[in-house]
Amino acid sequence: MLQFVSFKTGVRKNFGPFFIVSLLCIIQCWGQVPSVGDLIKVHEASQTEINNLTNPEEGMLIYNEDTKQLNFFEGSNWIAPSNTSKALVLNRASNGNNNLIVNSTNQYYDLPVNASHELNNTGGIFQTLGNGRVRVQEAGTYFMSAAFSVRDMPAGDTKYIIGVFINGTLRGYLTRGFASLPSSDWWGTSGTIVYPLSANDEVRFRYVVNNNGNPLDAVFVNIGITQL
Repeated sequence: MLQFVSFKTGVRKNFGPFFIVSLLCIIQCWGQVPSVGDLIKVHEASQTEINNLTNPEEGMLIYNEDTKQLNFFEGSNWIAPSNTSKALVLNRASNGNNNLIVNSTNQYYDLPVNASHELNNTGGIFQTLGNGRVRVQEAGTYFMSAAFSVRDMPAGDTKYIIGVFINGTLRGYLTRGFASLPSSDWWGTSGTIVYPLSANDEVRFRYVVNNNGNPLDAVFVNIGITQL
């Protein structure tokens, strides 16, 4: 018979067959494969519905129908714990006569890379909307990069910019300056920015090249976004 001595009172207590049988039942249940009826189902909702929840408490769980992930509320945001990286990579490569980099003086254009150029899209939080346009479906801090290169940058000083726009507003320059070349040549630029985004923000990567309206031939165009 199993005995237990209380260190507080010194009283010896006996646990009979009922305790032993109960303990064996618990151990046996832990070792069995659960049936559907044994599982717990949490509430499910779209990303928009989750964003509109009022007064959530820290530790609450909900299933995100849009991202197909379990989210928990960590006090200020709904987070999807996952070992899967959350990253988007768009890349377009060409050496032909493509005239992809259109331009006019001090005019912004969308980087010409879209969903057909996705090399990687993991984590279920990115949606490529069109050239240079990406929607982020989860709040967080993001590392963003963009680059492009051409094979026929003209001689002289040519102004260039890559800017990032959040919901239509310019929020930062990834790179900006003047390309100074003695003669027409291959040329490229790239830049990065770290910025906090909210769920459903639209990020737009846009460029400026002042080449008097003469289009240039793109060699590479690249966009990358990673949630930190």
